[in-house]
Amino acid sequence: MRAVCNVSRLASYRLAHGLSQPQAVARCRRSAEGNGNGFDQPTLSRLEQFPAKGSRTPLAVQLMALATAYGTQPLRLLTPDALDLLDPREREVIIRLAGGTVSEHESSEQAELAGLSLSGVAIPGAGVASVVSASTAVGTVDDRGRAPGQMAQAARRAFRFSSMVEGSNIGPETLAELESEVRRLAIGYPQQPIGPLVGELTQLQDIGFRLLEGRQRPPQSTSLYLLTGIASGMLAKASHDLGDAGSAMTQARAAYICADNADHNGLRTWVRGLQSLICYWAGWSQEALRYARLGAEPAKTVRGAGAVWIAAQEARAWGLLGNESATLASLNRARWTRDRVTGDDLDEIGGLLGFSPARQLYYAADALASIPEQQIAAERAAGEAISTYELLPSGQRSYSDEAGARCDLALARVRSGDVAGAREAIRPVLELPVPQRINGVAASAHRVGAAAAGLAGTGAGEALREAIEYFCLTPAGELPA
Repeated sequence: MRAVCNVSRLASYRLAHGLSQPQAVARCRRSAEGNGNGFDQPTLSRLEQFPAKGSRTPLAVQLMALATAYGTQPLRLLTPDALDLLDPREREVIIRLAGGTVSEHESSEQAELAGLSLSGVAIPGAGVASVVSASTAVGTVDDRGRAPGQMAQAARRAFRFSSMVEGSNIGPETLAELESEVRRLAIGYPQQPIGPLVGELTQLQDIGFRLLEGRQRPPQSTSLYLLTGIASGMLAKASHDLGDAGSAMTQARAAYICADNADHNGLRTWVRGLQSLICYWAGWSQEALRYARLGAEPAKTVRGAGAVWIAAQEARAWGLLGNESATLASLNRARWTRDRVTGDDLDEIGGLLGFSPARQLYYAADALASIPEQQIAAERAAGEAISTYELLPSGQRSYSDEAGARCDLALARVRSGDVAGAREAIRPVLELPVPQRINGVAASAHRVGAAAAGLAGTGAGEALREAIEYFCLTPAGELPA
């Protein structure tokens, strides 16, 4: 195929499948459940020209995505010459993904990278005689009384030890690419419908898991555990948003294991907050409180906004349990913590990993709304949250938290008998498209509907209840795949 069409090996795999470049990009996205790993047609075109002038050097993660789409191994998408031109660490990733072996078209130098020539495996182009000579040299003594074969064998053992201890299956470019994807998805999560993000998060987590199954130097392992933990945490949030609390808790446990392996208190705190949030919306009030209090311990050393979140989430859990004094105390702790935080690496990523003052006001409204004696304060906090969100640039807003604040405002107004005011407050929520009707938004609207149903004999209350019931008929989790 390559000889006939005069194309690169990467392009020949595409042509062998009868695909145009746009079709290949589409297949790449389908195979990753919606994620093309940043691929578009111009990018693929430049990758296929590699190593020609003006081409783009492929990253390991890009070759992994294309190999999945073409049903092959990443190593087979490159010629030996092209493989040699990759960043050494990217090349090592590709070789290790092939099981630490180099296929028969590759050079002896690349085979040695995989450790094959040092373990007695025949090297292409070396010839049988050279392999036999190498093996029979062990144990022979030259005329000066030395044992070069034994020295060579010892050197081979030293090389294998070095590759195990110092070897890495991840290059700096791959690590930077993973960090960039984590940042992009974390920032996009609060603003975009959940459906398209699930496939991207799943592939990101899968790449992290596959790389962690290999070997890295300790600093690389720490970074990889951190990024994979964040991806797992975002998948926990996605599972929750789609109404699957069981899967959400499973993903959150994986995220916490990554946080432990990274020894990162910021991530530990954030994951405990996620676990508490999942339990809160599932109605598991005691578990919501337990996880929030577990998160308070690592939060003591956290300088980022995650420490504010865990206190605010504990306030919501106490509110669900009807404990007014504990709710107010937790909200006060969240305010005090806000004054002392200076920011950390999770705040630098932002998006879903951040906890803005607007979101803090929403959490206060949510916690206070559960306390009958605090309805005036809940209405005030909800109004402040909405006003704060409306002043933010679009890239810093969160449709779900803003919807939650509007529902809290509507709930307080229903309880005070202001049905018209409640309907006005919740109107933007009821206009959300189906992909944005995630679990938390639907649950918040349900609370308003339940309160409206208690206004017996009022036509306005019944109309509001029916509008909310219609809104909740098709949550985001019931969209066709």
